[in-house]
Amino acid sequence: METNHHQYTPEQDKNQAYRPPLFDMTEEELTGTADYLFEPNESNPDNIKWFKPQPIENHLMPVLPLKPEMIPEPLRPWLCDIAHRMKCPLDFVGASAVVMLSSLIGTRLTIKSKSKDNWTVVPNLWGAVIGGPSAMKTPSVSEVLKPLNRLIAFARAEFEEEIAHYERALVDYEAQKKAYAAQKQDMHKGKKIDNPTPYPEAPKKPKERRYMVNDTTVEKLAELLNENPAGLLQMRDELTGLLASWDRSGHEQDRAFHLEAWNGSGSITIDRIGRGTMHVNVICESLFGGIQPAKLLPYLQAATGYENDGFVQRLQVAVFPDPAHWEYADEYPDKQARDRAIAVIQQIANADFKSIAYDANEFDKFPYTHFDNAAQELFKQWLTNWETNVLPVESGLLEEHFTKYRSLMPSLALVFHVVNCVENPVASNTGRDKQFVTVEAAQMAVEWCNYLMSHARRIYGLLDTASIEAAKELLRHLKRGDLKDGFNARDVYRKGWTHLKTVEQAEAAIEQLVDRYYLAEEQQPEFTNGRPPAPHYLINPKI
Repeated sequence: METNHHQYTPEQDKNQAYRPPLFDMTEEELTGTADYLFEPNESNPDNIKWFKPQPIENHLMPVLPLKPEMIPEPLRPWLCDIAHRMKCPLDFVGASAVVMLSSLIGTRLTIKSKSKDNWTVVPNLWGAVIGGPSAMKTPSVSEVLKPLNRLIAFARAEFEEEIAHYERALVDYEAQKKAYAAQKQDMHKGKKIDNPTPYPEAPKKPKERRYMVNDTTVEKLAELLNENPAGLLQMRDELTGLLASWDRSGHEQDRAFHLEAWNGSGSITIDRIGRGTMHVNVICESLFGGIQPAKLLPYLQAATGYENDGFVQRLQVAVFPDPAHWEYADEYPDKQARDRAIAVIQQIANADFKSIAYDANEFDKFPYTHFDNAAQELFKQWLTNWETNVLPVESGLLEEHFTKYRSLMPSLALVFHVVNCVENPVASNTGRDKQFVTVEAAQMAVEWCNYLMSHARRIYGLLDTASIEAAKELLRHLKRGDLKDGFNARDVYRKGWTHLKTVEQAEAAIEQLVDRYYLAEEQQPEFTNGRPPAPHYLINPKI
């Protein structure tokens, strides 16, 4: 009977040492140190000679690192200090800072990417930090958001003061209305009023300036966007929570609303029986959060089929870096760098951009700026190369993703330009009356596009490791005892486990575990008639 290195049967000579083929042997097997079970015992009743299980590893595509010089100088010391003290990749803090800044600018300043054409880009961006559960995603992003949280606290305190004044004015208003009504009654009765009191003017209810939302319904978000037309940042520690909320019964339209908000320049009308009709004049939303690779994979797989709605492709500033080198550090934060960054961010939040933007008008919905002459030439060269050399050789999800870089490059250039203008206002070198986006900012944006392109390839490359993730998930269930010896692929996919919901996923996972000695195919009696039974599998007692 033919045997292989996964099985050992009673027909084999038990006194003869069995050796697997030389080309299929590990170093441990070659040196005689491999961990086997030779003799039948309670945990090995089928006489299976098990090899030592091998690690299940993903082989990720290489990515470019985020270099410190790719961060605008006013924020560079602050972000580098955070990454150093927290021992997290600089990518995490850099990406979160860029998206945060894009949300602060929003529709208050846009860019016409061509010198004559009306194509206008709103610089709101979507992004994500991707890494394992202990990759320091949430702590690093939270540190970057501290200046924004200060702005939120100031705005809330100011609003509470304004609302208290409004409520006092409302009491006076109601009293004046009653006095006016009494006066009118006296006048109807023929009483002469020498100095009639005019109808009082109602106090205007203040609106709280909002910068960020974390957990809100679409209807409430629409109200907030009407009160904050510059846009808002949707921030989630775990993006899976937001995505899960879109899939809840009765929230089927939520996904479409958020996808519409990615463009930043549109409007929408919401009709609800209970709430009536609401017109949102500007729907502009930036989005950022963290997600683990294994939890992102199902959404990548869904994007390859009929469920592809373009969500993943909109995560332009998504980074999936290699883990940072860890070493113990206990240092004070760089206070000077932090205070400088806070000042820059506050100035951007409160800026009117008069010196770098043209006002909105009947043809331009938002204030706008341009590239200067050198930056315009650089953008022309970059876009020409992108359209003629990059996109034509791509296909599928990567092509869809890279198509959106047409707006990513000018958006990044505008963000970097705004940061630099806060501390370094310079006269325009175009001979015009506005300070246009410089070639330095445009060049930095090109470097970011190249950098983010490498991360996109790693992210979509997760699809090639789907069977590895499925194998890891199946192994977790095997260790918990969810399956017993003699199971088959049907027993796996009927459970509906993550990454294991189809027969193809189950079979791919089983094949990976067989190849790594976690499972062995059980010997079946020979069948002469009918359809042969599906393979059944035994579980290595070592796991």
